[in-house]
Amino acid sequence: MRTRYGLFLLAILAGCRTAAPGGVRESDQIATQAPLLSTGVSLDPEGRTVPVGQFPLAMIRAPGGRQVVLLLNGYQDQGIQVLDAATGAVLQTELQPAAFLGVAFSPDGKTLYASGGNEDVVFRYMWREGRATLQDRLVLAVKVPDKSGTRYPGGLAPSPDGRFLYVAENLADSLAVIDVASGRVTQRLPAGRYPYGVVVAADGTVYVSAWGGDAVRAYRPDPAGGLMPATTIPVARHPSAMLLNADGSRLFVTSGSTDRVSVVDTRRGRLITDLLDPAPVGPSEGSTPNALALSTDGTRLFVAEADNNAVAVFDLSARSSGVPAAAGDDRLVGRIPAEAYPTAVLASGDTLLVVSGKGRGSKPNRDTGPRGPGKCRYTGPTGPAGGACQQLGPGAHDALVSAVRARHLHHQGEPDLRPGSRRFAPG
Repeated sequence: MRTRYGLFLLAILAGCRTAAPGGVRESDQIATQAPLLSTGVSLDPEGRTVPVGQFPLAMIRAPGGRQVVLLLNGYQDQGIQVLDAATGAVLQTELQPAAFLGVAFSPDGKTLYASGGNEDVVFRYMWREGRATLQDRLVLAVKVPDKSGTRYPGGLAPSPDGRFLYVAENLADSLAVIDVASGRVTQRLPAGRYPYGVVVAADGTVYVSAWGGDAVRAYRPDPAGGLMPATTIPVARHPSAMLLNADGSRLFVTSGSTDRVSVVDTRRGRLITDLLDPAPVGPSEGSTPNALALSTDGTRLFVAEADNNAVAVFDLSARSSGVPAAAGDDRLVGRIPAEAYPTAVLASGDTLLVVSGKGRGSKPNRDTGPRGPGKCRYTGPTGPAGGACQQLGPGAHDALVSAVRARHLHHQGEPDLRPGSRRFAPG
């Protein structure tokens, strides 16, 4: 039941690479010219590149599957960006005054929602023929001019019938319920310290992660149309990204500070196990898992590792996946090298999409004005890195995991795999 995947990495780079001369694969040559990050780590990602915007923090597939939508959270550029899912080409960019994490389509595919961060709003777009047009703003709080917002909307998701939008208010420790017809907040519920992600099951159950704790809160619809608290599920500390499997029986939750992915049985409301995702170079470093995707058959889990510059691959057991035919053992089977700080991942058919937030590393911000007497002016490369898109043909994924994981370790400072290590399960 193992789905074989081709790899299509979308990550932040300074620009597109060209094919290597003499038929030599470009990635084979990078070992001697791979750029160094400020941490001393070199990057050696697979595939080719096309530009995307600044610091994309989230990615969703558009209705019909021909486009993907990114939420940009860069130093200068924030908003949505629409890409061609097959080529990675940028089709549209719509900038917002602010953005943070949350992006979702309505169930009918006609509306796109994007969180507005310190503007304390959710931007609502009309979606027609693969393009987004700003419709209005759903106001969570009236913002004081020239001051940052007090609620800071982040993760969001619509109800299954599309009548309500559930929004994590990161700085207000609450979950807001918005009636999309009126555009008004109709309810607020406590959601723990610094609520972050929101996912909604087919039966209407809402799950919210909160950075400042070690639990996921679940809410269920009440007859009046609002939500009521259902249960609190203990998970690893600092829960962040969440993902439900196809039938909603499993909830996967990343732990940004403990290098784990918690697996929850949603029907029983309890933790099944923690998948261990340690850094390659030992416990002094962190992997920072922060995004998730499942293979089409639900038996393989892909985990974006922000501080490993990689995507970890787990073959799931029947117990963890909820798929009776799954034959994995829940151990890490390999890592796919990505650009710096991967932040989002999607799996569909034989394609894996990965977005990275820092690309080939940070550079000084662009000079925005004159300097005083005697002040130095930096004349080297400036500004956030541009985007990148990397692609491998269908059917190459299993071979890729085996071939490149040793190379990834090398560029992270580790000379080779250690089959007997507790941190690396044999492939």
